[in-house]
Amino acid sequence: MSASSYTAEGTGSGAIATSLTVPVGQTYKLLHVTLNLNVAATTSEYFTITWNKEAGLAYDVRLYTNDLATTGTTDLVWYPEKETKLKGGDAVDVAWFNTESRTYGVEITAERA
Repeated sequence: MSASSYTAEGTGSGAIATSLTVPVGQTYKLLHVTLNLNVAATTSEYFTITWNKEAGLAYDVRLYTNDLATTGTTDLVWYPEKETKLKGGDAVDVAWFNTESRTYGVEITAERA
């Protein structure tokens, strides 16, 4: 992760559990998270983006949540409302149960701060 920006990617048709972790001693800025589904979900399940802080569970922050079935979402691009600086050991976790086995592609993109 020595480049000025990088992307963590995940794809499949099972549960989404994709994460981008910043190495100790470095700082990155979260740019965006994207999601593509082949078909909109019909089962109510929340797609979440969480800032998993190195400092511990008490400091973790839910950045975004979306019930994909309620919104009929198949394509999503999420940008942080404010600058989100990730310190070494911090992670951005993306999760969704995907019980209907929709085919997905998800990306988390950050750049060196």
